[in-house]
Amino acid sequence: MLLKIDLHVHSDRSPDGRSSLPKLISAAKAKGLDGFALADHDLLSQPMEVDDFLIIPACECSTKDGHIVGLFLSELPRCLKSRTGHLPTAAEAIDEIHRQGGIAIWAHPYERHLTIDEAAAAAADFIETANARADFKNTKANAMAQGLADRLNKPQTGGSDGHHDSEVGNAFTELDCKARTLDEVRTILTAGATQPVLVQNTPRIKKGLSQLEKCRKQKAGLLRFCKAYAYILYCIILDLIKG
Repeated sequence: MLLKIDLHVHSDRSPDGRSSLPKLISAAKAKGLDGFALADHDLLSQPMEVDDFLIIPACECSTKDGHIVGLFLSELPRCLKSRTGHLPTAAEAIDEIHRQGGIAIWAHPYERHLTIDEAAAAAADFIETANARADFKNTKANAMAQGLADRLNKPQTGGSDGHHDSEVGNAFTELDCKARTLDEVRTILTAGATQPVLVQNTPRIKKGLSQLEKCRKQKAGLLRFCKAYAYILYCIILDLIKG
């Protein structure tokens, strides 16, 4: 059976996440998804199967080199800033993910950068080449990620990077599985048998609202809130101009 799994989703546990887990699950099921990886920022989710819906335990690790999504983790990587006080390198995060027997995805490698450490990226198991938010700043980010995967001969994944239930499923990964179980999904991912799918780019306004939510949760000062509202206006203008 062909499963559709969004391998990059954030809940309201993330500083900029806006939707609860039940809302995310409901939205994902309505869009025909079979599951998603709950990859909150520097936080670890738990594996769950809810009415034939799969939730892969995951974490989006912040590093000096970019974001690394770890799948099927049993514990939070020890190298994360929340534990050490400083950002780890991508290599350190990938090493810890592999130490646990997890799967490492280099997420949206060119979202903010035009160049990355390709030697470090070579240690990842997958390159995320279909990310529904990656093209916000760099309109060629997904295409550049595709080129990176081709150069490194790496299998590819797709994930919405959704921070709100309306974004879930804007990108996902197709997996040809024998059963709808976490063990089978892990087996197919380990084999690298994936097909990334980009349904649509998420409107930029969604990212603006995520930044506003981050300000609210962190009880930011007036200046940061003003910047957040200005960024929302900027996003609206870009959405109107660029579509």
